[in-house]
This record gives sequence, structure tokens and C-alpha cells, in this order.
Amino acid sequence: MFMNDNGHDFHYLPGLSERPAVTLLAAAAFAVFMLNGPLYAAVYYYQDDTGKVHITDSPAHKGYRVIIPSVKEQMAISDGAPSAGKKSGRIKDPDGEIKASIKNTRFYDVDDSKFAPIISKHSTANNLPYNLVKAIIKAESDFNPSCTSRAGAMGLMQLMPKTAKIVGVNNAYDPDENVMGGTRYFRKMLDTFNDISLALAAYNAGPTTVIRNGRKIPAIKETQNYVKKVKFYFTMFERNGGAFSDCEKDNREAIALYRSGEIKKAVGEFKKVIRTSPQYAPAFYNLGYIYSQEGEYTRAIDMYKQAIKIDPYLKAAYYNLAITLERRGLLEMAMATWSAYISYETDADKIVEARKYIDELRDYISSNGI
Repeated sequence: MFMNDNGHDFHYLPGLSERPAVTLLAAAAFAVFMLNGPLYAAVYYYQDDTGKVHITDSPAHKGYRVIIPSVKEQMAISDGAPSAGKKSGRIKDPDGEIKASIKNTRFYDVDDSKFAPIISKHSTANNLPYNLVKAIIKAESDFNPSCTSRAGAMGLMQLMPKTAKIVGVNNAYDPDENVMGGTRYFRKMLDTFNDISLALAAYNAGPTTVIRNGRKIPAIKETQNYVKKVKFYFTMFERNGGAFSDCEKDNREAIALYRSGEIKKAVGEFKKVIRTSPQYAPAFYNLGYIYSQEGEYTRAIDMYKQAIKIDPYLKAAYYNLAITLERRGLLEMAMATWSAYISYETDADKIVEARKYIDELRDYISSNGI
């Protein structure tokens, strides 16, 4: 007999081996959790000494094994759109039937052009390279002026309350004030250390930490990644100059097309962006997102990989690639991708979550003899 921890029983069929068949367990698990609500958490099973099989999403001990891995939602970046909702009917196009659009789906939609005058003004005032300031903002908040970190850092350049006060910022969520304060503070770090890498490390971890470390970049994973990330974006912005302004506009137009249900036109627009700006990672990311939502997993995987090749710090691309690999059944590759995601993630809770996903997949592979 199968016994769900919430009280639903499923009878064990005669003739099966002592260890229940995975397919039968999966069917039972699916039935149980359809009765109890949406299936998001992983589903586990355990066969006790009496032969009863317990199925639950909250295992009581380590004897439980994964029968269905967690259902995961793909990640958004700075878009602010709500989670993907229920799909409507199918939409016809000349090439055949395509799944319906997700009107509120999450895309990479970052408009940094509106901050250009502010960045220019304050980078000039503090004798800093324009693209270096832009790179710091990209790494800190991805151009989201409302961004607040778990530690309390605020706005475009992620000023801590104490730092904001020191540099004369009253409203850290005001883009002009924030960039004024951030550039003043970074200028101070650059004057103190006379080295861009050390100044970046001090901006991230604090000048005292860098000084105590012998004026070297501290052995702190977040800080080391931060320095590399800012310098990567600085180089990228210097190389590409203002070439991304048109493709950012086209990117937003493609997003609007998809949300209005014009899937084929949206795909075409994203492909146009890729042709005209082959180093613009968001277009590859967004096209991968569409392909994944539409069940075109092989194409989605290719697009996410291209996005990562261009921008190795695009964490959401690793996250969504891992999910898509799982859906495609490439579980070993998914585990490797979750590991890569962890190497770039700095949020402790998200790291714990990703490690849980790896453990689930490892257990699932072992349980099913894959």
C-alpha cells in the first residue's frame, strides 16, 4: 500500500518487486499532490519495514528518495513583470500551431540609456571613465534604481546607509543622487588605493578590509567575483561603445510583440537583434526564454549557451539553462550547470536552493538507475 503523509493511501499492486516501480510511484505521487495543491516541491518516497510506501514533499528523515524533482520557474532579470500566468489558447501561424503567449512572462529588459546623462555628469565631475561607472552600476543593480540588497544597500550604485550619509546622499533611490554619491565614494577609493582592482574591492568589501589584507584583494568569493565582473563589463562597454542603444530598443519591441501574442514576429525581432548586434547577450537570453516556454528545448539550450558565452556573469542564463536541461532530460548536464550557477551566485539562500536541486537530481538519478 502507498501511504501519503497527508493521509491518502495507494494500494501496492501484487507481482511487483519489493521496491516499488518508479513509474508507479511517480503516478501515485502525482495523484496525491494534485489532490493537495500545486506540485512545486520535490516529491519523496520511503518504504518502511511493513512494506508501506510513504510519499511526501516534506521528508522526515534521510531514508526518503526523490521520485519527482522540484518544479522550477525560470528566473527574470530586472524586468519587474509578474510570474508567467496561465496560457491562453493556441495561436496559428503559417508554419503550424504554436503555443500561446505568456502575456506577463519574464524577460531581460534593461534600459540603461535613460541614465546616460546622469552617468556622464557624475563620471566627468569625479574624473572617472564613463564606462567604468556604467560597469559598476551594471554589476551592482543592473540599472534598477529601486534595487535593495539583503544587506540594505540601495539604488543604482548600491549605497549602504552609512556610505550614503558620508557622501551627502539624502535619497539613495533617486538616480541622480545615487550616482553622485557612488561616484564620489569610488573616486575616494581610487585615490586611496591608486589601483582600479583594489578600489573595486574596497567599494565592495570596504577599505578597511582591503587594508587589513595587505592592500590586496581579500580572499572573499563575492569580492573576487565582483572585481572580475565589473572589469569584464568595463571592457565590454569600452569595446562596444554606444552600439547597444538601438538593439536595446529593438529588444523591448520584441518583448512587447511576444506579450501581445505575436510570437513569430517576436522571434523574428530577437533574431534581427542578434544579427545586427551579435554581442548583445540579452537577445540570446530572451530568445532562449521563448523557446523554452514553447517547448523548443534544444533551441533554448543553444540560445542560453550563447548568452553565457558572451556574458559569463549572466546568472539567470545559467539558472534557466539548468531548468531547460532538466526538462530535456539531460540531468548530468543540468547538475553541472547548477554548479556553475552557484559559482557566480552571491545570495546565500539561492546557493542553498541550487545545492538542494543538485542533491535532488543526484538522488533521482540514483533512484532510477539512470
